[in-house]
Amino acid sequence: MSYQVLARKWRPQTFEAVVGQDAITRTLRNALASGRVAHAYLFAGPRGVGKTTTARLLAKSLLCPERKAAEACGTCAVCRDAGFSVDVIEIDGASNRGIEEIRTLRENVKYAPSRGRYKVYIIDEVHQLTEAAFNALLKTLEEPPAHVVFVLATTDPRDIPATVLSRVQRFDFRPIAPDALAATLEHILTEEKIAFEPAALPTVVRAAEGSLRDALSLLDTAIAYGNGRLEADTTASLLGTTAPAEVRAFAAALLAHETAPALEAIDRAARDGEDLAAFTRDVIELLRRALVLKAAPTAKLADVTHVEGNELRRLGEAVGLDEILYVLRVFLDADEAMRESPHPRVELEMATVRATRRPAPPALEDLLKRVDEAAQRLRQGGAAAPAAGMQASLLGDDPRPAATRPVVTEAPRPTFEARPTGGRESMPPRAPAVPVERSAAAERPAPAVTPPEPSSELGVAWQRVVDEINKKKPMLGGMLAQVVPGGVSNGTLTIVLSGTGFHRDMLTDAANKDLLTQLVRRHVAGAERVDIAMQGESDAGPSGHPAVKAAKDIFQGEVVAVRPRLPEGEGQ
Repeated sequence: MSYQVLARKWRPQTFEAVVGQDAITRTLRNALASGRVAHAYLFAGPRGVGKTTTARLLAKSLLCPERKAAEACGTCAVCRDAGFSVDVIEIDGASNRGIEEIRTLRENVKYAPSRGRYKVYIIDEVHQLTEAAFNALLKTLEEPPAHVVFVLATTDPRDIPATVLSRVQRFDFRPIAPDALAATLEHILTEEKIAFEPAALPTVVRAAEGSLRDALSLLDTAIAYGNGRLEADTTASLLGTTAPAEVRAFAAALLAHETAPALEAIDRAARDGEDLAAFTRDVIELLRRALVLKAAPTAKLADVTHVEGNELRRLGEAVGLDEILYVLRVFLDADEAMRESPHPRVELEMATVRATRRPAPPALEDLLKRVDEAAQRLRQGGAAAPAAGMQASLLGDDPRPAATRPVVTEAPRPTFEARPTGGRESMPPRAPAVPVERSAAAERPAPAVTPPEPSSELGVAWQRVVDEINKKKPMLGGMLAQVVPGGVSNGTLTIVLSGTGFHRDMLTDAANKDLLTQLVRRHVAGAERVDIAMQGESDAGPSGHPAVKAAKDIFQGEVVAVRPRLPEGEGQ
């Protein structure tokens, strides 16, 4: 006997054997058991998920004369010949799509079934019928003879007229879940006594995209390619993808700051002829899963098996959530750039270097230690005051005690002397000038932030940033055209904005600032952050205070608001 492919050999013979469509099979079984069978059904869904199989099982159950419940007996003559029964008519909608074929169908439905109790018409790919054919079918579909049941199957229900949809019971078949698909493949391989590596199944499952028929077809091909065995490496090589173990090793190198092994993995993938874009997407998907399981360790992902979940959790143990976010963002940007770049490998390698050489996030204890050291240096240098005085200085008050403050002498009020002559009051004499002692700091004007002349290289890079933002957010780009880049220092690009508080608020908006930071990292060499300064903004006040400057440098933040401290006991 000739070999029969797995997809045909393992086609379900009962409703119980249908994989991943429990709600639909339960509804049909209940309808058969109770006798509430509709005259027309529509099975819609992607390829290879069981539409035609379920239609055949429904027809088999309807025709079986010995059926006691929902399932056909499977032993009577009608069940044995169900695949060749003249009472089950399968029509290919793609090749019988005209009005003449529908007219023939309308004539044939009048005749009674030859052996069973029903005559079942299964029209596959029904969306291929012409508009005239659908119109000719409407009346028959709405009121068919009592012995006729229509089952329409389609992968694109949007092309079916609403007048047809309103005359049928619709069931939407879903893509089969990865866990169910992997369990089915494992069961089939065990029953077929085929040696396989469990690590090869996720590769087949991902390539099948929820289709059991596609998965079984790929399985047949992979077994033939592996000379009767299913192995992870040979399966990945056959499908033109990177083996899952290699993707995990690459991601582990990224998170461990190991630049050389990561670049070697890219070189190996390129030499083996693998699709670098698909490789990048596999890395992004792996990092996404690691991110989700890092943020929610108890989460259960539908497309991740228990073993894979444990491996992903171990992958993210050594790094923080922010680092995974950083690496994922880098590769999302690289994926977008690779689609437009004539050198996708260069974009991928740049993203790899950027991810492995990312700045290490400082621990909270280190930050607090640095703040304490900065405060100690300020106190030793006489630039800092006690806590209450420091806050007062931040709010613009004089922190010095009253005994040491300069005395401001109030000028005497002028007096008006009434003169009897003329009946008019004379002008008051000019009050003598009284010297008012001021602090030296108050007499000196505070230096203002002036936009420096940017270098030609920095100006060109900044113009690229503005051009890209103009494509995505024209309003923001128009405002940035008025901004002057000051320079890059310690990884921070300072830009000087001449505008109002509205423009500053627009720039400090989270989405806008993220977009600006992302493009600055891409185009401005050595810049990782963006700091915004207003033109003419004084360096005095809260933002210019040494303690505030030190905190801004340490936490890489900015002053949002300054509020006075309430006296003790108030606001509690």
